[in-house]
Amino acid sequence: MSEATETKKIVLLGGGMASLTTAFELTNQPGWNANYDITIYQTGWRLGGKGASGRNVRPHEPYCEPNYRIEEHGLHIFFGFYQNAFQVMKQCYDELGYDGPFTSVEDAFKPHSLIVLQEYLNGKWVQWPLNFPTNKLLPWEAGGIATLWEHIWTTLKLMHESYEDLTVLNSSLSVDSVSNLQTTPTWLERLIKQIDLGWATLKLTSETALFHFPDKLVQLLLHSPERWWEWFENTTKEIGTILEKTELTSEGTFLYLAYKLAESLSNNPRTHRIEHHRIIKKLIERFMEGFQLKIDQAIELDANTFRLVTLLDLGAANIRGLIADEIVFHGSLDPLDEFDYRDWLRKHGARETTLNSAFVRVLYDLVYAFPGGNIQQPELAAGTAIRILTTVIFQYKGAIMWKMQAGMGDTIFAPLYKVLKRRGVKFKFFHRVKQLHLSEDGKSIERISIGRQVNLIDKNQEYDPLIQVKRLLCWPSEPRYEQIEEGEKLQQENINLESFWSPWTDVEEVNLKAGEDFDIAVLGISLGGLPAICSELIQANQKWRDMISKIQTVATQGGQIWLKDNLRQLGWKIASPVVGAYVEPLDTYADMSVLLERENWPSEHYPYNVAYFTGVIADPGIPPSHEYDFPEKVQKQVDKQAINFLQNHIGHLWPKATTAENPQGLNWDLLVDLENRQGEERYHAQYWQAGINPSDRYVLSVPGSTKYRLKTDESGFDHLYLTGDWINNGYNSGCIEATVMSGMQTAQAILKQRFQTKYQKEILNERDSWI
Repeated sequence: MSEATETKKIVLLGGGMASLTTAFELTNQPGWNANYDITIYQTGWRLGGKGASGRNVRPHEPYCEPNYRIEEHGLHIFFGFYQNAFQVMKQCYDELGYDGPFTSVEDAFKPHSLIVLQEYLNGKWVQWPLNFPTNKLLPWEAGGIATLWEHIWTTLKLMHESYEDLTVLNSSLSVDSVSNLQTTPTWLERLIKQIDLGWATLKLTSETALFHFPDKLVQLLLHSPERWWEWFENTTKEIGTILEKTELTSEGTFLYLAYKLAESLSNNPRTHRIEHHRIIKKLIERFMEGFQLKIDQAIELDANTFRLVTLLDLGAANIRGLIADEIVFHGSLDPLDEFDYRDWLRKHGARETTLNSAFVRVLYDLVYAFPGGNIQQPELAAGTAIRILTTVIFQYKGAIMWKMQAGMGDTIFAPLYKVLKRRGVKFKFFHRVKQLHLSEDGKSIERISIGRQVNLIDKNQEYDPLIQVKRLLCWPSEPRYEQIEEGEKLQQENINLESFWSPWTDVEEVNLKAGEDFDIAVLGISLGGLPAICSELIQANQKWRDMISKIQTVATQGGQIWLKDNLRQLGWKIASPVVGAYVEPLDTYADMSVLLERENWPSEHYPYNVAYFTGVIADPGIPPSHEYDFPEKVQKQVDKQAINFLQNHIGHLWPKATTAENPQGLNWDLLVDLENRQGEERYHAQYWQAGINPSDRYVLSVPGSTKYRLKTDESGFDHLYLTGDWINNGYNSGCIEATVMSGMQTAQAILKQRFQTKYQKEILNERDSWI
């Protein structure tokens, strides 16, 4: 690190994953504290932002101890492609080294392979289990990432294999059905003459050899692609006419030929000729033309056939679109973000049944892609959708998913806090950002006003936020009141210091001044919270106005229920699942029973299953902060919706968890309730929360919004950097990987621009580099 004349002061506003990653990467630099110090300002008592979790610390009579159940902001599972996030956590655990249940990242995360999609078909829900194979790679180790072209030819291979699996259509696909033909077809003889193969290649003309025809032909296509493109496109050419009208052996031959040609090309698309891609696109179109005639009939037969047909149609539409829009030559998926994914698929030939299938719906569900919480009007930018689809399915390491073995706060944010604290980062809990103020010339951040929410009893000590549960450091779901002067009053008035609509009055206003209290400010508060604290910036800068108006956020909900029976007893017949594309708006469900051993239930009320649900809510908006009863109103609506879901849609998932009177509704007696209430009232012993705080709202990737995202160093104001999943980080979707990437980018920019220091890490898969 280059020498600095004085130590710079860096303040990070907000304690979510992006800010913590920024601090983690900045303090990775040798001798960092000689050049800058770092302070993180956080509302309330815990870190984590949208990923924060807590432990219920309130005991129930007659039990002396709390149950310490995990209470999450929603469902959080790492995908296997989260390489940057996993590398941060591996380094964190390696450095932490304390004696607890998780001594390494391998202890904290365990692989998960089973995803079960739900398809509503012929008047009933049908389950589609997808058990993704594991591999020997590890997500916290670099390397092993394929290019977009590798994904394309792999998809074509899977499509061909799926086509072969369609045994219901075998009468037109079987080798036996054509094996009695021994003479050379006229079209093939003419084809051979056209491409100057010579009589030596006439051995290809037996029907047995015809199935090897594509492998031979691939080399000819590679040798002279522009000649073949003319033949395919110009119907005045004799060969073009023949190929357009000839069935070959079946439409499957065209698909196989497309796959073999794509596989034979270099995995670096920059070496390709555009004619190569056009030929592949034409072959896929020719395949789909023949296949289209059989699709309608196939859909009427059985669910398995529908599933395979849908996969073929979806794969064909994606590849045709990527080729037609020349994305592999662009090197970025961002140009497609102007379109909704479904509209883009439709443009490239996808059927309506495919667009409404579970395979497409689950993408929208995964990123809460329902602006305004309107489940009838989903919107998702096409480039972002393809990026998610490709990275999730083709770039995972070890397993497609990795489940945390405790709450997210326990697994992620407590270790990060301990490491950062040990390194020398300062934390200011109970400090809420009120406003960023501009200088008179409007070019820089001059002052940051912060409300200090409480007084600590011990003025000489920092707030100690963590508790220990079964040797695991955890965040409580409420402040540690014994450290706070106003603790008793906070409890008596039931004050939530994390709520935007809290009636609590700050005990002091703190003003951070540029040049005195900070030299660099990092805004790590999520997009939904910015209008309330950045009004001067928004008014002064058109890019900020565009960002706030064009990039949308949505309120979400997350629920957890604890049950007396295990998964098998509830009626689920296969392994522990993550379920997607189910009934809107609670479209996602995960069995998280692995977490029960981390909780502290009394033996007579011990649960054997815990289920997590998540989805959007009809967006209630962000009313003024003085509407103190707003959270309670929304919570009542969310509870009503959750109860309705449990009363009407559980039977399909857990057929043994219902009653004879209502075979679709949950038997309320199965819910664990320490107060032993009756019937529906037992629901209120569960945990169901609405993500309505402005900074908790999920940031959407709606069509046309990507171009309005700002990069970390594009705030337009001196002293200010931006970080979070809401900035232009290259992944541009709401997930922990995008958040970590943004934090790394912020550290990289600060080091380069303010300290003339090279950032030593590679940000993996940054800005579609894998394409």
